[in-house]
Amino acid sequence: MSVHSLGTGGGPIVSSSRAGTSTVVTVDGAAYVIDCGMGSIRNYRSSCAWSELRGIFLTHHHSDHVYDLGSFLVTGWQVPGESFSRPIQVFGPGQPPRVPALDREHAAQVDARTAGRAMTGTVEMVDALLDRVFASDICIRMADEGREEPHRWVTAHDIEIPSSVPADPVEARHPAMEPFEIYRDELVTVTAILVDHRLCFPAYAFRIDSAYGSVVVSGDTAYSENCIRLARGADLLLHEVMDLEAILATFPDGPTRDGIEIHLRESHTSFDEVGKVAQAAGVGQLVLHHIVPNTPGAADLQKMQAGAAKDFSGPVHVAEDNDHFTISSTPRTVAPREDAEVMA
Repeated sequence: MSVHSLGTGGGPIVSSSRAGTSTVVTVDGAAYVIDCGMGSIRNYRSSCAWSELRGIFLTHHHSDHVYDLGSFLVTGWQVPGESFSRPIQVFGPGQPPRVPALDREHAAQVDARTAGRAMTGTVEMVDALLDRVFASDICIRMADEGREEPHRWVTAHDIEIPSSVPADPVEARHPAMEPFEIYRDELVTVTAILVDHRLCFPAYAFRIDSAYGSVVVSGDTAYSENCIRLARGADLLLHEVMDLEAILATFPDGPTRDGIEIHLRESHTSFDEVGKVAQAAGVGQLVLHHIVPNTPGAADLQKMQAGAAKDFSGPVHVAEDNDHFTISSTPRTVAPREDAEVMA
């Protein structure tokens, strides 16, 4: 079981040093991609073949997590020698019943600001890519090259939050809950849980379990008890990380900067909190990715690593694009805290 960091930069800002956030987990020749950030498709092809790809899992629909989704779906569609070997399953958030808001009073403001607009689900997003965005390319290639209907090769799924979970885009965006299964094949089981990404709802963290071990990807989230619950006993946790002062230093003063500061502060996990998540979950090792700020020289990576290591007794890595981590079946040396309930 291996983990390849296809993109380690966080946020929609274009970076010359990091591709947008994306990770691929491989198990016995099968590949499972979590998020499709800008530029990640090139790094995927450096790590895996299209024939290995089985599933794509989207933590949420912010642009920096889905920029390359269309590229993943169309590039592996019946290209001679570079094609999917089986239909690709795409899992991601469903359409929320309304635009999320902080509370009922804020919801009225949001409704006025977003009047006439609606959010979308993953099925609708994939359909739009295949049937509208790339419609001309697909029709021409079907006519000119004899390719098959692309929907035979790509199947999208809206993740359904269990009915027992009182989730709501205004009242309860990340209620306390248990992880729930969204995908299973003969090699892996993928479970999900809601995390705290401020107004982004639904926003998920994912866990992939195999015979060799387990990997958790936090998605974008503030400090989250749900993420800790999902990650209990995992071999490796890939968690987003932010240095708020450093990212704010890259923005000019003004109202826009003030609004972004609130979003960043309440949506992401600081480098001096992320180690607490890993320690509480009792994971084997911690990998920091979705680095914010992501532009060259803007983040003090040693400070981030040291801040996480202060609270976590296991190994801490700061991921770069194309880093590779191997999960072995040998026992880990880092034990969960005494009150942690380890998943079997």
